[in-house]
Parts: sequence; C-alpha cells; structure tokens
Amino acid sequence: MIKPSRTKQGSHMKKLLFIAIFSILLNGCDQKTHVDQSQMCVYSTDQEAKRCSSGELAYFKPQMWGNEQLPLNAAAAYCDFNHEIMYNNSGVICVFTDKRY
Repeated sequence: MIKPSRTKQGSHMKKLLFIAIFSILLNGCDQKTHVDQSQMCVYSTDQEAKRCSSGELAYFKPQMWGNEQLPLNAAAAYCDFNHEIMYNNSGVICVFTDKRY
C-alpha cells in the first residue's frame, strides 16, 4: 500500500522537474543577436543592396514614391524576419539579410 505522503511528494517532485526542464528549454528562446546601431546601410536598388552586410541595420530608400509594393518587395527580399521591420510608403528599415538573393 502506498502512503499518501509519498504520492504527494512524488507528484511535487515531478512538477518541479517539469518546471526546471521547461525553464531550461525556454532559456534560449527569444534571444536576438546584437545589431550595431551606429551605422546603417542605405540602398535604393538591388545592386546597391549587394554592398550591405548580413546582420547590418539597413534602410531601403526608394528613388521615387508612389509604388506601395516596392517597400514590401524590398522587405521580402532583404529583411531578416527574426527582427522588427519598420516600413511605409517612403521606405523600409530592418536588419539586412542576404539569404534570399
């Protein structure tokens, strides 16, 4: 016959073990790499974008306004989606990636 105190103690230990393992696994989540804020790569064309380095803060500055798809196309091609992206009709600011070209 199992004593009730042992069952409670075993259950309590299992909960503590679960919480400890869960905490360890989540420890690595949501950690973002450092982005140098002191400089920014500015580009308006694909050719200019090739001068930017992966992981660098980048600003897509369209040569003319009015095309609402252009900033989204630049974000889709050159922004690292693991970081925040700011965009509107006048451009895009994001962390640059070269993994898609």
